[in-house]
Amino acid sequence: MKKNFILLTAFILFFVANIFGQPTQPGPPAAGNSSNCTITTGNPPAPIDQCPTGSTTFVSNFQGGTYNRGNTGNHLGDGAVWRFSNIGTIPVAGTIVNAEVTVNSHLNATLTNMDDNTATDQAGASVAVFFAPVIAPDVSLNASDRRGYVQFTINFFQGTNNFTTPITINNLNFVSYDADGNFSGSPSQAWFRETRVAQSYASGNPTFLASSPSELVAYIYTDPAATSWTGFAGGVYERTGISRCAEVASSFRYGNGANGRSSITFRFGYDFKAGTGYNVGNPGRQYGARFGCYNFPNQSTLPVKLTDFTVKRSGNNAVLNWNTSFEINTDHFDIERSYDGINFSSVGSKQATGNSTTDINYQYIDPINLSAGNIYYRLNTLDVDGKSTYSKIVVLRLSGSVVKDFTVYPNPFTSNLKLELSSNKETEVIIRISDALGQLVINRSILLQRGANVVVLSSEIQNLKPGIHLLEIISEDGKLTQKIIKR
Repeated sequence: MKKNFILLTAFILFFVANIFGQPTQPGPPAAGNSSNCTITTGNPPAPIDQCPTGSTTFVSNFQGGTYNRGNTGNHLGDGAVWRFSNIGTIPVAGTIVNAEVTVNSHLNATLTNMDDNTATDQAGASVAVFFAPVIAPDVSLNASDRRGYVQFTINFFQGTNNFTTPITINNLNFVSYDADGNFSGSPSQAWFRETRVAQSYASGNPTFLASSPSELVAYIYTDPAATSWTGFAGGVYERTGISRCAEVASSFRYGNGANGRSSITFRFGYDFKAGTGYNVGNPGRQYGARFGCYNFPNQSTLPVKLTDFTVKRSGNNAVLNWNTSFEINTDHFDIERSYDGINFSSVGSKQATGNSTTDINYQYIDPINLSAGNIYYRLNTLDVDGKSTYSKIVVLRLSGSVVKDFTVYPNPFTSNLKLELSSNKETEVIIRISDALGQLVINRSILLQRGANVVVLSSEIQNLKPGIHLLEIISEDGKLTQKIIKR
């Protein structure tokens, strides 16, 4: 009877852990490129995570951690508490801060190193000051989708080597580095990527910030225990070391006063999609984070992910449809229209759901002028904090043109530009790109097949200077134009 009770208890604990811990699956990976790595900003260029002179941001140094209590049988197991003495000093006040890091729980994951002080960044420089745990899946990943994490809590104390007097820190900025992964086949078929989420204590606390463009995908969910988590699923383009690249970095920013924190709780984990048999084994992933500054070159809350955006004609109307996944603090969408692909004006708006972990469908109907040759549309997504993000541009063709549909993305772009063109027959078109002064910098002839065509511009645009350029598609029955921006 005792044996059966033990087995039943073990089953209940396993069941409860999975029910209360297992998060929903994140949205599919974002576009990216492992060669994209922004590590400086400003003029003259300065390290992107260097605090400016006079900054009052608390900066941490996680070195010399030692196991203290909680799990004598496994110092990396549930309940284990580690101490880090003198991790930093509160600016102005000069108060020394100490930290206790508690391993709260594991789900489908194993903590193999609490803090690897031998870790280096993408240039091989030491990042021993980072909090750098190593986490691996608990089983070999090869047959079925699986997600897991290790949950930590950091508590703050004040005074030299003092671990009894708590301290509340205002305006904490918890910077997460190098959230990447890898994929098989294509980024949307099978992948392994890191996930990082923080416990939400109130609306906007913490605020999740990233760069734009970013390889991160918004990731929010609520446990059955009613604990909300906000953060991201990482990219699938591998970097070297714990890279400081803005494309795979983020920050969790906490408030002050009543929103100041004496502790924070977060989860470092992974998301695996097996596809048709992707085998990654048990990769031990090196995570990296610290409290400090991060100056994103194009800072924004992680934008809502548009999974689809189309336009079709229905009688005298243009019908716009778009889908979103994982909205975070989204306020509304402005619908913008253009007749030349360059000059846009707002024609209406659509209220957003705001926060959602599921796919949301939207539709907007715009009365149109049937005499117009082509009508261009784009969406401007606005968050509650005023940040905005533009979608790709879609085109409604009212004339009988050979090239029926024309989409360019990403826009703005950095190193690659993809064109999707739909033609009603096999035909040759000319792709031209001119700079802001009207000088022709790219002139390329392309043979389109009937139906959908994809053209990728890569080497041709490497020497384009940052700024606004004009893209033209010239076919036998006319010219289509669109403004593009290189960052």
